Amino acid sequence: MGMNMGEKDNPRLMGGDKLIEEYSTKGHANVMEFAKFLNMIEPRRSIHAWRVAVNRWMKKNNKTVEDLQNIGEQTTDDTWALMDGYYYDATHDLYLTYLKSAEGVVSIDGDTHRAIKSAYSDSDDAPSTSADISRDFGMPQGWVREYCRKHGWTHSMIPYTDEEVATRPIENMVEQAIADRRRSVAMKIENEKWKQVEKDAEKLRTLEYTLLSEFRELVAKAPKAGKVKAHNFQNTVNDYALVISPTDLHWGKYGWVDEVGETYDFDEAKSRLFDKTQNLIQRLPGAPEKVIMATGSDWFHIDNRDGSTTKGTPQDMCGSPAEIYMTGCKLAREHIDLLRAVGPVEVVFMAGNHDRHSTLGLMMYLSAVYEGIDDVEIVVSPHLRQYVTYGNTLLGFTHGDCVRNTNLPALMSVESREDWGKCAHHVWFHGHKHHRKLLEHNGAFIIQLPSLAGEDRYHSRMGFMSGAGLCAHFIDKKQGLIGSLYAPVTE
Repeated sequence: MGMNMGEKDNPRLMGGDKLIEEYSTKGHANVMEFAKFLNMIEPRRSIHAWRVAVNRWMKKNNKTVEDLQNIGEQTTDDTWALMDGYYYDATHDLYLTYLKSAEGVVSIDGDTHRAIKSAYSDSDDAPSTSADISRDFGMPQGWVREYCRKHGWTHSMIPYTDEEVATRPIENMVEQAIADRRRSVAMKIENEKWKQVEKDAEKLRTLEYTLLSEFRELVAKAPKAGKVKAHNFQNTVNDYALVISPTDLHWGKYGWVDEVGETYDFDEAKSRLFDKTQNLIQRLPGAPEKVIMATGSDWFHIDNRDGSTTKGTPQDMCGSPAEIYMTGCKLAREHIDLLRAVGPVEVVFMAGNHDRHSTLGLMMYLSAVYEGIDDVEIVVSPHLRQYVTYGNTLLGFTHGDCVRNTNLPALMSVESREDWGKCAHHVWFHGHKHHRKLLEHNGAFIIQLPSLAGEDRYHSRMGFMSGAGLCAHFIDKKQGLIGSLYAPVTE
């Protein structure tokens, strides 16, 4: 690249008297400082050699140190304060910029300078960050930030330098900008197409090789669900739906008390799930019209036979992958049956980052088990964001790892446009962060759900701490979100 950091060669600049004469009017404290400056521009000649050359040039041209210090004769175009700005050498197409972080002058050729400016601009709606430029151009990130400040660059500026604007025809720059934008759009479209193809292929491979055999065995052995005894509520309340979603259970996760401060295994996870669910049920104001339960969302701790997450991160487990998958499916059924005593249950799919594919198998298992059962509806869909309408409220469900939570309301208004307009209230539910939080943003409540999971080595080592627990939320048929209950894990 065209940047002088003391190690790059530039065959155009090797010389002597010509460079000395050209830069002698820029203002230098003494011969040594002038020699250091010339070495930064042309490092193939040492500081000592430049010092000798400057002294020889001064003697030949009857120059003194005072002449080097005198910058009053500079023209307007040449005016340059070394400590405050930059100088453009049009003859050699070089940008000389003093950077405090570099402790001197950084020389960058014009092609590289213009490429950095173009990358930093958001003309293609994807401006490079200082980290991107540091990586792509081999320039320390601190230098990049200071370099952009020195040249007065912002992301919103056009992708052309002041020198280009002053010399190039306007029509030429416009045509180039349009062509660059077309190329950027075409590349983004192609990249998105390939991302979707890869996602679809991965789903098929996962179902075929890691889920289907165990799924067939599980369904074959599972008896059809029967009726359950209804819970007897004494109070009469307005029609409401109960949203209760045990996100981030991480079934199969292992934590050793002596290492992480608490025990977390199959027994502890099941105990927390059922104890806290019963705690919430006993505190309900009355029978809900329906129970909406989003399942998945890191229900399983792993996603494959290797004992790792969907992306391949190894995990601490309390059982084999097959044991985790099969017992986790049975656990989900038992939990649904517990909620059926409260009211009809609608189960919505929420794929997590730990179990993106295995939870799809879970939903297929539940769909088979509850086929023909009137009080249980299993909504099977691979989409990462699910929408349910109840009364005057549009509910959204997602794990929370793919999209910033403040962007969820806008996505809801687009992806479920008709229901967004019909409903007066909009509520999002997501997990992933393992602690509860309520935010109102852009016409919607955004509820971050807690986790029942305990600690493992990774969370303990990283210092990720949160209060474990389970939440229940009340959605009034007319008024929307009206309240919630929380059952913390206290032991």
